[in-house]
Amino acid sequence: MPSEYVPRAAFVALTVAAFACKHPEQSTPPPAVAATYYVGTTATTSPDGAQPYGPPKTIAVRRTVDPARDRIEELVVHPGEQFFTELRRRPGDAAVFTTTDRAGSFTGAVRFTGPEWAWTAWTYDIAMTDGSGKLQGSGRLGARSLDTDKLFVGPDGQPRARIVEHLEQVDEPTYASTRDRLLLPDPS
Repeated sequence: MPSEYVPRAAFVALTVAAFACKHPEQSTPPPAVAATYYVGTTATTSPDGAQPYGPPKTIAVRRTVDPARDRIEELVVHPGEQFFTELRRRPGDAAVFTTTDRAGSFTGAVRFTGPEWAWTAWTYDIAMTDGSGKLQGSGRLGARSLDTDKLFVGPDGQPRARIVEHLEQVDEPTYASTRDRLLLPDPS
């Protein structure tokens, strides 16, 4: 069933760029830990995008960037569930971060392009640890938005689902109210 790919890929759905900071090896010290908030939609479709696998869903994201520790953390909230993702800079490679979630349900890498700690684009190469498939795709950061386009590929190499997100940057109170609403029990 196509919807089975959504929970597996949701937690890596927004593993993306960090914001204007400098790395500790540069001449100026890194900025303090910073959080950025987003609210938007995620939609899962057939690999060609023609057939929706359910309606688009609202999501809320808190991204915390910590250049001094070479780490990016994201809390991605979907209706009724939340996923914590961590990215750690790969030693010796300023543009590649390894990524996983707290449950260890996936591992992989995100490769960034653009100025260091102000990256504007990235690619995903993520494998589900249960062997169910891979998540491959790309993302880009706009002035106040974030867009991703990923393909879930089965272990046989066949595309199974496309996951597209569009998020707008919001203030912390807007994020918090959206997060709280998304985590409320379903009244039905």
